[in-house]
Amino acid sequence: MSRLLPVEGSLKLWHPWQLKQLKAFQAKDLSMASRSYFFLEYVLFFIQSGTAQVQYHKRAMTFRALGGTFFVCEPGEPLTCQPQNLTFLGLCIDSSLLKWAAREFLQREKSLPHFPLHGLYDPSLSRAMSEFVANSQAPISRLQRKEVLLQILAPLLLNHAEGAGRSPVQNWEHPSIKHVKEHLQVHYAEEVTLQDLASVANLSPFHLSRVFSQTVGLSPHAYQTQLRLARARALLAQGFSVDYVATEIGFYDQSHFTQQFKRHFYITPGAYRKAVRFS
Repeated sequence: MSRLLPVEGSLKLWHPWQLKQLKAFQAKDLSMASRSYFFLEYVLFFIQSGTAQVQYHKRAMTFRALGGTFFVCEPGEPLTCQPQNLTFLGLCIDSSLLKWAAREFLQREKSLPHFPLHGLYDPSLSRAMSEFVANSQAPISRLQRKEVLLQILAPLLLNHAEGAGRSPVQNWEHPSIKHVKEHLQVHYAEEVTLQDLASVANLSPFHLSRVFSQTVGLSPHAYQTQLRLARARALLAQGFSVDYVATEIGFYDQSHFTQQFKRHFYITPGAYRKAVRFS
C-alpha cells in the first residue's frame, strides 16, 4: 500500500457576513494525496497558481493557473482532486440561492442551472471573486453585499450556464442508478446492504456495484459515506455537538466519525464546527 503524502499548505473557510447560504474558502500552496469529495451545494473553484488533477463525471482533467481559470462542481456530483502547490479561491453556493438567481437572470422558474463539465475561463469573473473574498471578511452594508454577490452570480449564469436549462446529454444516467442514489440520499444514516440497493435497482448486487461505480465514480458505500459527511458539515455548522452528529448520521461512534471526517476534509469535526460557527 502506498503511503499518503502529508497535507501541505493552508486552507481557510468562513461564512461571508454569516450568511448560511454561502461558504467561502481560500487555499494557499495546497498539496495532498488524491481524495474524493461530495458537496450538497454548487462549488466554484478559481485557480490562482499551481495545478490540480481532477476527475469529474468520469473525465480526467488537469487544471493549471491561467488568470481567470475556474471550475464549477454541481450538487451531488463526486469530485476527485489532487492539488499540487495549489492556491485558489472557492465559494459554496446553496442550491436555493442559485435557483433564485437563475429565475432572476435566466427566467427559469423550476430548473436548477447546469454548467459545462470542463474548466472555464473568465478573467473578469475571477477578479469579481477576488473582490468578493476581500469584502466578505469586512463589515459592509446589505446593499453592497448584494451588489458584490451579484457581480459573481450574474456573469456566472448569463455567460456560463448551459443554455437549455437541463443537464447535457452526457449527464444522463440510468434510471436504476438514479433510484439507488435517491434511496441512499433518504436512508444515508441507516445500515444499508448491497442486496437492499440491488432490490431498489432491480439488478443483481454484482451488476449494481459495477454499474454504480462506473456511472457515479464512487462505490455505493463510498457514496453513502460522502452523503453522511456532507450532512455532518451542515449539522456542525448549525452548532450541534460532535457526538450528536456522529450518532445522527449513522457512524458507529465519535472516534470513527472523527477519523473519517479528518481523512476527507483534513480538519477535525470540532475544529470545523468552531471555524464555521464563529466566522
